[in-house]
Amino acid sequence: MSSGLAFVPLAVTPTYCATKAAIHSYTQSLRYQLQHTSVEVLELIPPYVQTELLGPGQLTDPNAQPLNDFITEAMHILKHSPEVTEICVERVKQLRRAEASGDYDTFYKTFNDRAASSHETL
Repeated sequence: MSSGLAFVPLAVTPTYCATKAAIHSYTQSLRYQLQHTSVEVLELIPPYVQTELLGPGQLTDPNAQPLNDFITEAMHILKHSPEVTEICVERVKQLRRAEASGDYDTFYKTFNDRAASSHETL
């Protein structure tokens, strides 16, 4: 399991983001190494989800996807898209595709500025 933060890091959590980027890289390499075997390597890439990872306030954060919604959507992808190797729910696709969008620097700054201002109001 990696994270959308593997693709657009959150500046206030650099170590977490770096480890998730490493997991993404490792998963790609492992998938390649095992491509001619019966082993399937999938990567679950969640967005910001309502869990207790950052404390109890995250459970009610309207910016986070409700956990049940995330699980339902991820399971739907697994069931109906068996060819997919990266399980990306809709909420994480903007992060996953940020580099390919051609405007990564602006997206990164906006994403981190928004997160910083949300953090200041807590």
